[in-house]
Amino acid sequence: MPTGRDRRNHKARIVNMAKPMSAIFFGHGNPMNALLDWAVRFESKARELLLAGQNEPLVHYENLGTDAMLAAPTPDHYLPLLYIIALRRQDERITFPVEGFDGGSISMLAVLVGA
Repeated sequence: MPTGRDRRNHKARIVNMAKPMSAIFFGHGNPMNALLDWAVRFESKARELLLAGQNEPLVHYENLGTDAMLAAPTPDHYLPLLYIIALRRQDERITFPVEGFDGGSISMLAVLVGA
């Protein structure tokens, strides 16, 4: 199995080869990292924007203010959300099969597109 950058490229090739023409994509990241008021507010704002189909503010989340920057100080756990919304077509439904906070500290918000 490849390592590091080669592993990511290897996985991307496998996913692209296996991707069907019609599919449901499910993504899970941790858009926020602590159960504090700002984390709850940012998760709520993210859900609101997702349901409204307003992706641009989520792409540029650093412009959403302090709550967003505290919730996702680095993009590594936030990026899976962007991949999922990029795959969403205008007419596809979006749901949240997993919501809330696990262990009092990690947002478990999951986004399901197309089901």
